[in-house]
Amino acid sequence: MATECRHFSSETMRNMQVALEVAWSSLPPQQKVQSNKTLLATRILDAAEAGERSPTRLLMLALMPSIDP
Repeated sequence: MATECRHFSSETMRNMQVALEVAWSSLPPQQKVQSNKTLLATRILDAAEAGERSPTRLLMLALMPSIDP
């Protein structure tokens, strides 16, 4: 398994951390399982990798419901 090397500024890292913390704290207790935290973090990373830097937008994108085809 290859490891991807992602580089973000310290400001972007703080924005991602804030978005993850707020997203996680907004979930009801029954939804707070590790797989959901991983999903939130993955969505935030993907959005940041695509160029999003706003903590508010990162939060919104993390909490968007999944759309299954």
